Amino acid sequence: MIFKPSGESTIKPSNIKQVPQDAEVRSAIRAESLRIASASFTNSPPDRTELEFHGIHLLSSMQERLEYLGFAMVELSNAFWKRRYAATPFNRRLLLLPHCLRDQKACRGTYDSVGLNCAGCGACDIHSLKSRADELGYQVIIAEGTTSVIMKVLDNEADAILGVACLDSLEKSYERVSNLGVPMVAVPLLRDGCKDTEAEISLVKRIMELRTEDRQQDYLSYVPMLRHTRSIFAIRNLERHLATVFDRSPDGGFSTETDRISYEWILEGGKRFRPFITLAAYGVAKHGDIVMEEGANLESLIPDSVRHIAIAIECLHKASLVHDDIEDGDNWRYGDDTLHHRYGVATALNVGDFLIGLGYLLVSRQVSDIGADVTSDILAHLGAAHLNLCRGQGAELMSVSNGSENLKPLEVLSIYAQKTSKAFEAALFAGLRSAGYQMDKELLSRFSSYLGQGYQIVNDLDDWSESEENKVHMGQDFLSCRPTILRAFASEKGSNIPTAQDVQSGMVSIQEVRELYESMGAFTKADALVDLLKARCLTIADQIEKKPIGNLLRFLVNTILAHTG
Repeated sequence: MIFKPSGESTIKPSNIKQVPQDAEVRSAIRAESLRIASASFTNSPPDRTELEFHGIHLLSSMQERLEYLGFAMVELSNAFWKRRYAATPFNRRLLLLPHCLRDQKACRGTYDSVGLNCAGCGACDIHSLKSRADELGYQVIIAEGTTSVIMKVLDNEADAILGVACLDSLEKSYERVSNLGVPMVAVPLLRDGCKDTEAEISLVKRIMELRTEDRQQDYLSYVPMLRHTRSIFAIRNLERHLATVFDRSPDGGFSTETDRISYEWILEGGKRFRPFITLAAYGVAKHGDIVMEEGANLESLIPDSVRHIAIAIECLHKASLVHDDIEDGDNWRYGDDTLHHRYGVATALNVGDFLIGLGYLLVSRQVSDIGADVTSDILAHLGAAHLNLCRGQGAELMSVSNGSENLKPLEVLSIYAQKTSKAFEAALFAGLRSAGYQMDKELLSRFSSYLGQGYQIVNDLDDWSESEENKVHMGQDFLSCRPTILRAFASEKGSNIPTAQDVQSGMVSIQEVRELYESMGAFTKADALVDLLKARCLTIADQIEKKPIGNLLRFLVNTILAHTG
């Protein structure tokens, strides 16, 4: 369902996203997809290459147009997931609808941070679909994008997804969802265009009502570990883990505002991906694939000492966010005011410093459980990551203050590596070392370097996303004068690149800057660089002798470097 042909294919993505308008053709493709899936797909979800290969073969055998390849890939994926989806209880499913199905003139719904709240006026198909979903016990989200959906899955609120969207949106969401191993069945819109769209309503309802007790054999998934990680930061659990590090007053409250603000900031927002890396690395290094099995007792398989180290890594990450927001002049974080906007710069700086101290304290306290040598090694890696983060952030700040926005691509990549790569390396190392496993230092460093650089490039691409999921204004890094790989690529093509001041003065619009980047091939180059870094990471993952660890590295690559393209 990621419609980007691999290998030497010359098919252009824009030419393979047509939905057959003939109902008989759609039905025939769906029937053939079921036959191919039952014969060709194992218990592992098909990847992009498999979907593309079988999709091309399917259309060729049916003598249908190659423009339907995207649709065929959706149906092949559906064929694999449908039984697992149908075996999921209704109250564990989520229906994702596009708000473009609404009647814009008649709609009385209102929007919040998640999406559209249907007013139940009955003026469009959304009301009909939502009403039936509510009757069955589904959760319903009416929005573009997948962030809210993924958070529902990670918060253990949904185990399967039925998505209705255009092929473009499915392309942008599938990789992120499927990599988690979550059953997802999709119904492409018959007609898109972002307003007054059309869907196969009767088909959506039939899929919505599918139910079977015949669940196919499960496969290994990181969802249980991701959920376990997030549960650690639930207030009831975090209170237990941090009971001895915060000063409390006799009535049970916090004795200082610094303690209170810091504690609440740890609780707030975020996907908790860095602590997940530590916990998952420990789990697979110590126990192998057992930690990925459904029903695995992660409470007993992972000791509190490792959880405390994972919390420490999150504390250090949270501290860096506080400081970055101040240095970058950002106003929003997690959909709310940044800490320095709420409490002032001085208080926010102090909270950031407090969290740094808390992070190192939590690690140092585990010496009796994991040993002095292991504790020392982990602290050394965290310290090195901390220094490199400051060096990278400092280089970025100097670039902004000196007005040297047009850095060369290698200079930007160096900043990215310092800011992010060592943090990923420290999180991985902490988990592996706690389990008694020592990965080859050179491989770990190279893997983390490629992963960190790729992560920052994906952020650059997402910063220019025009999707609803991009809650802030497009091009925020450009407007903040921060060096990015996109600007670096554009600068290679010409020196007359607009500045943030040009946009602020009205000389050029941010959309025109985006179009300029597009015409100069900056987005294409950035996409290609992400693919190259991804390939390098996967090559290193293949060299890891312990298979569960190599598989974890592949999961990190496919998750962190998934981008909308």
